[in-house]
Amino acid sequence: MRRNPKDVRFDDLCRVCVKFFGEPRKTGSSHRIYRTPWEGDPRINIQFRTAKVKPKHTRLNRFFWPLRSWRLAVTLQNDRYTYRVTWSEDDNEYVGLCAEFPSLSWLARTPEAALRGIRRLVAEVVEDMAANGETVPEAIALRSYSGKFVVRIPPDVHRKLAIQAAESGVSLNRIAGSKLSQ
Repeated sequence: MRRNPKDVRFDDLCRVCVKFFGEPRKTGSSHRIYRTPWEGDPRINIQFRTAKVKPKHTRLNRFFWPLRSWRLAVTLQNDRYTYRVTWSEDDNEYVGLCAEFPSLSWLARTPEAALRGIRRLVAEVVEDMAANGETVPEAIALRSYSGKFVVRIPPDVHRKLAIQAAESGVSLNRIAGSKLSQ
């Protein structure tokens, strides 16, 4: 498409648009209109002409900025991962971290640059994992929690908590939960 924009088949361009923008919002005529995720909500409108796309519509390549960058932008836009930026005294820079990807980090001079860097790195890793058929970690924020988990504690601590609960007139779970939330 980039090498020869005058000889692009309509069906080929439609397949590319569906892959990157989803199903067209308008079909049934000579036009296909696709929504894009970019600011200002621009549309891509392509028109059928004897099995080839009109040459002016292939100039839409400006919308197909390097597709890797676009996919990263969409991944970042839909990013629900948990990030933290902290100062690293050892590196004398800010470090961006992602809870779902503990092996990744990004160093930068400013906290904003560290956050931007780790988000972009996570987007690249997610894209690479998806392309290779690997399981992408679910964002912590999207997980559902039952409110139950098992904690093993020494018997004397268990006894102390049970006594405190009895003296307060509440359940052991209530005492443990209030202590954990402090």
